[in-house]
Amino acid sequence: MFLANSEYLTKIKNLADMSRELNLSVYIWGEKGVGKTTLAKYISPNAIINNINTNYPCIIENFDKNPMLYENIPILIATGEKPMDKAILKKYFAFEIELKPLTEHPEDIEFFMEYFIQKAKEELKIDKKIKIQNPDISENLNSLKKQVYKELLKPSMEEIYKILKEYLKEKHSTYEEEINRFEKILFSAMKEKYHSKLQISERLKINRVTLTKKMKALNV
Repeated sequence: MFLANSEYLTKIKNLADMSRELNLSVYIWGEKGVGKTTLAKYISPNAIINNINTNYPCIIENFDKNPMLYENIPILIATGEKPMDKAILKKYFAFEIELKPLTEHPEDIEFFMEYFIQKAKEELKIDKKIKIQNPDISENLNSLKKQVYKELLKPSMEEIYKILKEYLKEKHSTYEEEINRFEKILFSAMKEKYHSKLQISERLKINRVTLTKKMKALNV
């Protein structure tokens, strides 16, 4: 299945449909995570992936890194991150398809995010509302999907409190020791996020001198 929401992806799907109907060899290229292998499988669903010892249709990934010439393959669907040498392209492929990064068709970001959310809920059997303010498209669909699954699996504060409560029922120390343990976790997390004690003190609304003393005492 190849999802086409925008006008741009609809044009890509139309090219793929033509290749699929006419059994044409195609080279698909673009950045990591743009959906090259998904499109390749859509064009040739019965093709064998990365198996060159065959007389059947074949999908070769990362073709640009090792552009071997496959004489015995009747239909070749290859993927890569860079444009192909024109001579090889002309000899072995009917045409090429460039899949552009999400930054060049941002109208698809919300669509794919909602799609991944629904898929993740079905697969993980988790039914809760999540809202992603800043979609991670650093690796296009790969990072967006990873972000959705991570967000969905992240426990809510209510769940965290429940887990902590059950833990403390079974195992606990003195009040001072538990407070120190909590503060150490809190300050460590803030240090990783903000790096600056000034920022931490501003975020936590705590005096900077007091913060420094506490962090030093807790060896943070």
